[in-house]
Amino acid sequence: MIGGTSLDPYRWHLYYRHRPRFPMWDDGLLKKKRSRPSNLATFITMSSPRFSILIPTYNRQLLLKEAVDSVLAQTFSSYELIVIDNGSTDGTLSMLSSYGSKINTLSESRRGGDVARSRGAAISTGEYIVLLDDDDLFFPNALEVYSRIIEGLSAPALVLGAMAYFRHGSSPRPNSTCDNAIAYRSFVDFLSKDIPFRKANSRIVIKRSIAESTNALRAEPSMFPCDDANLLLLAGTVGPIVIVDKPYTVRYRVHDQNTIGKLAYMADSILAIARREHHGDYPGGDVRRFDRYAFLGGCSLAFVQRALKELRIRLAFKLAFETKSMIVAATINKLGRYFRTATPVSWLRADAEAKN
Repeated sequence: MIGGTSLDPYRWHLYYRHRPRFPMWDDGLLKKKRSRPSNLATFITMSSPRFSILIPTYNRQLLLKEAVDSVLAQTFSSYELIVIDNGSTDGTLSMLSSYGSKINTLSESRRGGDVARSRGAAISTGEYIVLLDDDDLFFPNALEVYSRIIEGLSAPALVLGAMAYFRHGSSPRPNSTCDNAIAYRSFVDFLSKDIPFRKANSRIVIKRSIAESTNALRAEPSMFPCDDANLLLLAGTVGPIVIVDKPYTVRYRVHDQNTIGKLAYMADSILAIARREHHGDYPGGDVRRFDRYAFLGGCSLAFVQRALKELRIRLAFKLAFETKSMIVAATINKLGRYFRTATPVSWLRADAEAKN
C-alpha cells in the first residue's frame, strides 16, 4: 500500500523508472513537485508523452507568447509544455494563465535559464526533453520530424534540429513543402561530428535517460549563457546522435536583446567552461581531449574575433590567452576538413517508413 493506493510490483517499477531524478538546487521544490499528483495510481496509469518541452523565460511576455503558440500549433500532439518563469514583472504569469491546462507553469526567483531548465526537467515526464528559448519559434512540424527520427533511427541519444534565422519584425521564411523527406547526418557521438555546427539550446532534443545519466541538465549557474555548450560536452560521448539538415525545425530570432550579443557575458561563460575542461569535468578522458578542445576552441575563437572587431582588445587577449590551446585545436580541426570527406547526408523518406 503506497499513499493509500495498492500497487503491484510491475506498476511500482514503472513509477520508479519514470520518477524525476534531476539534481536540483532547491530540494524543497523538488520534493513538492515529486508529490504531485497525490493519487499515485492515476499518475502511473497515465501514458507519458514522447516530448517534454522546456521554455525558461524572464520579462519577454510578447516574444514568449509567440514561442508558446508555435508549440501549441505542432502537428504532433504527444508532448507536454513546461514554462519556467524566472520572476518576470511584465505580466508574463497572467498571460500564461490564459492558456489554462495547455501549459504547466513554474514560477521562481531569477536564477538563470539553466536553473530554470533543471527545475522544469525535474517535473517532466516525456521520453525526450526538448529545449526552446523564449524568443525562438518551432516550425509547425518540428516535433513530427523529431518523432520520425526517433522511430526510424532506433531512438538516438541526441537529436539536433535544423535552424533558420530571421530578424525580429520580419516574417520567418517557411519550410519547403515539396516533399516529406528528412535529410540528416548520423554520428557515433557529438564529439565525432565532422561538420560545422552552430550551437543553440533551441536545437537540442535529448533522451531523458541520457540527460539523467550524464547530468546534462543539471543547473550550473556559472555556465549560463553557454549552458548549451556545457550540455553538449556533458553528453558528448554518448550516442548515436542525429543532426538534422532538412527540413528546418527551429526559427532563431535575431534581435537586440539576444544574450549572444552580450560580449563580456559570453566570454566569461566560455572561460568558465574552459576551466571545467581543465579540471577534467567532461567525459572522454585524454582520448577525446582534442575533440573537446576543438569544439570549445571554435566557440572561443568566434568571440575573440568579435571582440577584436569591436576594439575590445583586452577582452580579446584575455579570452585568446586562456583558451589558446583550444583555439589551436579548433584551427587544426577546421583545416583538416579540407583533406577529408565529411559524413554524407542520409534521407529518411515517408514511403520507406511506411514499409517498415
